[in-house]
Amino acid sequence: MAFKTIATGVATIALLAMAVACSSIEPPPPCAGGDPAVVCTAEGPVRGSLEGGLLAVRGIPYAAPPVGPKRWQPPAKAAPWSGTRDGTRFGNVCPQLAGPDVVGDEDCLTVNVWAPRPAPAKPLPVMVFFTGGGNHGFSGQGAGVFGGVKYDGSRLAPEGAVFVSFNYRLGALGFLTTDTLAGNYGSLDQIAMLQWLQRNIAAFGGDPKRVFLFGTSAGGGNLCALMTAPAARGLFHGVSMQSSVPTGCEIATAADLRAGSGQRVAQALGCTDEACLRSKTTAEVVKALPGTFGLSPRLYGPNVDGRVFPEQPLAVIRRGAHAHMPVIVGNSTLETMQFVGSAGPVPDAAAYAAAVRKLFGADGDRVLATYPASAHATPRDALVRLTTDGLFTCQARRVARTLAAVQREPVYRYLFDHRLENDPEQRALGAVHTIEHPFFFGWAGTYRPTADDLAVQRLLVSHWTGVARDGATTAWPAAFPGDTWLWVTPTPDVRSDDPAQCAFWDTVTLPWPHL
Repeated sequence: MAFKTIATGVATIALLAMAVACSSIEPPPPCAGGDPAVVCTAEGPVRGSLEGGLLAVRGIPYAAPPVGPKRWQPPAKAAPWSGTRDGTRFGNVCPQLAGPDVVGDEDCLTVNVWAPRPAPAKPLPVMVFFTGGGNHGFSGQGAGVFGGVKYDGSRLAPEGAVFVSFNYRLGALGFLTTDTLAGNYGSLDQIAMLQWLQRNIAAFGGDPKRVFLFGTSAGGGNLCALMTAPAARGLFHGVSMQSSVPTGCEIATAADLRAGSGQRVAQALGCTDEACLRSKTTAEVVKALPGTFGLSPRLYGPNVDGRVFPEQPLAVIRRGAHAHMPVIVGNSTLETMQFVGSAGPVPDAAAYAAAVRKLFGADGDRVLATYPASAHATPRDALVRLTTDGLFTCQARRVARTLAAVQREPVYRYLFDHRLENDPEQRALGAVHTIEHPFFFGWAGTYRPTADDLAVQRLLVSHWTGVARDGATTAWPAAFPGDTWLWVTPTPDVRSDDPAQCAFWDTVTLPWPHL
C-alpha cells in the first residue's frame, strides 16, 4: 500500500540539532537553599524523596511530550518549568496493551534517578537500565514479570552508582515505518534521554564520562544498535547486552518494516495516508497490530534508515567503526522455556520436527540431525535446548567475538545458570529469559532469597558495577582470545568449552524476519 506523501520533514534536521545540543552541553546551575531532596536540572528544580540513604527522583521530563502534531516526530527538548517540580511519582507509562486494555499516555518521556546521599566528593558511575518488552511493552517502572519486579535503584545505587531508568515510545507509536514515517522514534527517544543525562546527571552526583548502559531482551538489542548510531556517539561508555541478541545485532531495514508491520497497521486502521494515521486515537493505534513476544517475528524496533542507523549495526561493528567501549554480553541457560510453552504444545517427535523445519527453513533438517528429539527427555526439552543455543547463547558468542576482534576494550561473556529455589514456578522453569532482574533490582513480593540467591546477587552486582566504575574487572577474564565465559552460579567458574555447539550454529541461517 503506497502512502500519499505529506511533508513531515524533520529527521535529518532533528539529528543535526541533537548533535549540536550535545556538543554545547553546560553543567546545570547549582540549587539554592540547600534542600537535599531538590536537584536543579537544566530545565528547572525538581524535588525527589530521601529513601534510606538514597535520593530518588521520578518522572522527570527528558523531552517534550510527543503528542498531537509531535506524534511520529523526533523528540523535542523539554520545556523549562518555573517553581519546583514534584519528582516523587513516576510519570505515565508509554501506551501499550495490558491484556485487552490500552494503558498509558503518549505524554510519557520521563526519566527516574536514584543517587546516594549524602553525595560523595567524587562523581559516581551512572548505570542506565534499558527495559525489554519487544519494543512494545513495559516501562522504566518495571516489567511485571517474576511476581512484579520493579526497576528500582535501591539495590544498585548503594554500591556506589547513580541508577537511571526511563520510558521511550513503544510499538507503532515508537517504530511505525511507512512511506512518509521514518520510524526509529523510540530510538531517538533513547538518544534524547542520553543527551539529557549529559546535561544533568552531574547535578545528581553522577559522572557524565562514565555512563554504563545495561538492558535485557529488546533493551539489550537496542544497545547494540546504539553503539553504531552517529547521534549517540560519546553519550555512553560501556554496555551490557543481556538475553538480547537473537538477531546477532542485525536490525530490520526500513523497506522490511514498510512492507510488513507498516502496511499491516495502515490496513487495520483503514488508512492510505499519514493524515489518516494521525487522526486515530492512541488506543486505535496501539490495538491495530499488537506486538509479539517469544519465538515470533519482531514487528517493532530500530531500522536501517540511512540516518539514525545508516547501515546494519553488525556491519559497522565488523569494520570497527562502532563506538569502542567495554561490553558484557550473555544469557541464561534456558532462555526459551516459557516461549516454547506459550507457542503451543510439542507433544511428540513429529510435532517437534515440524516446528524446527518451520523455524529454520532450509536448515531445518540439519538442526534436527544435531538436536534429535531422542537425545532429550521430551521433544519440548529438545526445542528449548536448540532455540536457547542457536538464538541466544551462540549469538552472544558471535557478537562478543566480532567486537573483540576489532577493539581493544574488554568484552566479557557469561552464562546464567541459577534458579529461584523459593519460588515453585520459577524453580520448575529454571534459568529462563530475564531471570536476572530480581538479582539487580531486588526480590518481588514476599520472596525470601536463599543463601545461594544472595551469593549470585553479590556476584552480578559487583561485576557489573565494577565494569561501570573502572571499565574493566580483574575478577572476570575477557572473553577473547581464550574464548572464555563466566558460568554464573552460587559457585561461579570461568570456562572455555562450547556446550551450546556454537561451531554448528555459526553455519545456520537464523530465522527472525521483521514483518
